[in-house]
Amino acid sequence: VLSLITAITLTLTTFGQTDVHLKINHFLGSTPFAFSTNTTNNINDIFNVTRMEYYISSISITHDGGTKTSVPNRWVLVNASTPVYELLGNFNITSIESISFSIGVEASVNHNDPSLLPSGHPLAPKSPNMHWGWAGGYFFIAMDGNAGTTIPNQMVQLYGLGDANLFSQTIVTPGTTDANGLVIELNADYEQAVKDINVASGPVDHADDGLPKKLIENFRDYVFTAPSLGVSVGEVSRNDINFKMYPNPTRNGQVLTYKYDGALLNGTINIVSVSGKVVATHQVNNSNQFVLNGLDQGIYFVNLKSADGKVINTQKLSVIK
Repeated sequence: VLSLITAITLTLTTFGQTDVHLKINHFLGSTPFAFSTNTTNNINDIFNVTRMEYYISSISITHDGGTKTSVPNRWVLVNASTPVYELLGNFNITSIESISFSIGVEASVNHNDPSLLPSGHPLAPKSPNMHWGWAGGYFFIAMDGNAGTTIPNQMVQLYGLGDANLFSQTIVTPGTTDANGLVIELNADYEQAVKDINVASGPVDHADDGLPKKLIENFRDYVFTAPSLGVSVGEVSRNDINFKMYPNPTRNGQVLTYKYDGALLNGTINIVSVSGKVVATHQVNNSNQFVLNGLDQGIYFVNLKSADGKVINTQKLSVIK
C-alpha cells in the first residue's frame, strides 16, 4: 500500500512539472545590440560597447497566485554577443507572474577559488577574466567600450564588483511558452547601463564604488524590462514614433522619465489597467517626467497619444511594491 501511495504521489508531482527557460534579448535603445555600434546616453555622450559580460544569480520565480520558487545554485554568465536561452530548471509551475534576480555573485560563493570548478561551470576561470581575486571576488559586470562628446575616441572600462552591490530586482512578466516549456523573456537595453555616467571622459575603473557601482545600480533600475504585451484593452497601438519610459518596473512615488523621437505637441500619456480603465493621465511637457502615485501592484499599459487622441505608441509598465 505504501509503495502504491508513493508511486501515485511521484506521478502526480512529475505530471505538474515543466522546464522553465530564461531568455534575454540584447538591445541598444530600440535597436538590436551589436558591438562597436555608436549610440548616445541620456547626457549626450556618444559611446559604443566592445565587451559586455555580467552574472545573474539569486534567481526566484513568482507564479500561480503568489507562490515563490527559488532557483538554487544557478548562475548565468551573460555575454551580449550571444542571445540568452538558459534552462533554469524543471518546476511545478503553471503561470508565471514575475522573476527576481541579482546582478553578480552571492557572498557565500563570491570569494571561493574558481580554479576548483570544472571548466564548463559559469564560475570557473574565464578568458577574458571575470574574477578579480579572492578578496574582491567576481566582476559582477565587465564593460569595455569607447566614448566621447563628438566621436568615441576615449577608451572606457567599467568593472563593477563587491558583496554590498548584490542588489535584487523584480520584473513583472506573465512569461510565454514554446516547444520546450515556459519562457521568462526579458529585454536588456545596454544604453541604459551608462545612464547619468560621464563616459565621454574615458573612465577606467574596477571597483565596488563610484562609477562601477553606478553601473550596477543602472542594471538594477533601468536595463531590464519585460517585452511589451502589445495594446491596451479597446485601443489599437501604432509605433509611429519610438517611445520609452523608465524605470520599468517602477514603484509608487517614483519619478517616471519618458522620451520619444520627434515632436509631439499637446500629447498625453494615459496609464491603463489590464481591465481597460484609465488610472492616471499626464500631459506631455518639456520636463519629460512625472510622479506615479496610487497604483496597485501589477501590469499596466502606457498609451502615448497625440493631440487628436490617436494612440501612437503603447508600452507595458510594471508596478511593484
